[in-house]
Amino acid sequence: MAIERLVLGAILLNEENYWSVSDVLSIDCFGSDDHQKIFAVMTELASDGRAIRVPLVSGRLGALKDGQDPDAYISGLLHYASKEDSIPLADYAYDLRDAATRRRVLALAEGMIKSVKDPRLDAQAIVDRAGERIADISRSAAIEYESTVSETIKQILKKSSPSAKKGIALRPCLSGLEEMVGFFAPSSLVLWGGGPGAAKTAVAMQQLLFTSEEEPASLFELEMDNTSLVARSIASDTGVSARDIMRGMTEDQYARMAQASESFASRRLRIVHQAKVTMQQIRSRAIAHKRKHGLRLLVVDHLKLIERPSKTRIDPVERAYENARDLKTLAKDLDCVVIALCQFTKSARQKEVPEPEMEDFYGGSLEEHADVMLANFNRHDWLMRNPPRTNQSKAKLDWESQCSQSAGRIEVYKLKDRFGASRDRRIFHWEGKTTRFSDLITHQDRFDLLDEGREFA
Repeated sequence: MAIERLVLGAILLNEENYWSVSDVLSIDCFGSDDHQKIFAVMTELASDGRAIRVPLVSGRLGALKDGQDPDAYISGLLHYASKEDSIPLADYAYDLRDAATRRRVLALAEGMIKSVKDPRLDAQAIVDRAGERIADISRSAAIEYESTVSETIKQILKKSSPSAKKGIALRPCLSGLEEMVGFFAPSSLVLWGGGPGAAKTAVAMQQLLFTSEEEPASLFELEMDNTSLVARSIASDTGVSARDIMRGMTEDQYARMAQASESFASRRLRIVHQAKVTMQQIRSRAIAHKRKHGLRLLVVDHLKLIERPSKTRIDPVERAYENARDLKTLAKDLDCVVIALCQFTKSARQKEVPEPEMEDFYGGSLEEHADVMLANFNRHDWLMRNPPRTNQSKAKLDWESQCSQSAGRIEVYKLKDRFGASRDRRIFHWEGKTTRFSDLITHQDRFDLLDEGREFA
């Protein structure tokens, strides 16, 4: 309570003090109802562009608790603050915010204890509700900062100095991707879509393994179990496929997997593999990863599977839209790259022109939230599912030629990029057995037929 009086008194002594703590403090940071009312009046005056003067504050206060006189109470705050030679205002502001967070956590804990003792309540529902409330408290505890251009430049210099030996953004895992998108910027949301068999999870896992050699990364895998996922992702390193693991490994394969366990021990990658997870749970776990291990890249597989708390059934398009919006917010809050994998709708996969477009991402409604939109296209798979309707030699020969060219390749289309050209395409070698992408050198200035290429040396 003493710190609250000092902070309020310091602002009344000099209104410049308000602006030095306004990005840290909010009304609920004060534990006293009277102090909340006083700070609310100060905030109202500042918002109206008026000076925070003692007569204006006391005149707007009205009645205080226990019938205290507003003028006398304001005078007391001024006297209390004036006795201090120096008030560490910034430190006190953080102390008040910390105390407010503790009060919220305490109230939550007391409520949980009361709920746990009620046998009529479902235990899992209690846990889920607590997770949502913790996420709310975490968001409230976060501090919103304003910054000048000069301060922002200083932050850039600090993050990308020559001594840091790394830039602000993340490098893509393939040279072709780097040519196409340049970089993955912090606080950005990358939507990566495609139909079944387009290897979205595989390329995301390859990016995660690449990034985690140097930077902390996390994966929320909602579709596959982690055993199959990891086995597939390291097959090119071990020579042991997921099928071999499921059927039983030989002694040599077992030894290679054991060796891989040691070589991958230094990768800074954490995998969360829950069948059902809400956005609040993703947020809470991601914040925990950020605080404990650091976090530069977060991947969610995939967007539509994230649960939304609702008593009514939510339309899939609305669910995807809300999830994309929340993931963009999370990317900004954590200052990390978020890649969300998206399964194209059935209608998008059945269209006559197969190349990906923005509209394939749930009708294009997600575009406003995305900084970058990428889409995988397995042309060979599409051709095999759509043979020519006639066996006339020309149509048959063209189809066979395209099937031959597209075998073992995946096309990646860039449909949106806030940081560069909006439209591009690259073709990559795709080894399905080891789920591995590799680069091609190609002439890719057209979007119609595949161009021949050769591997990088």
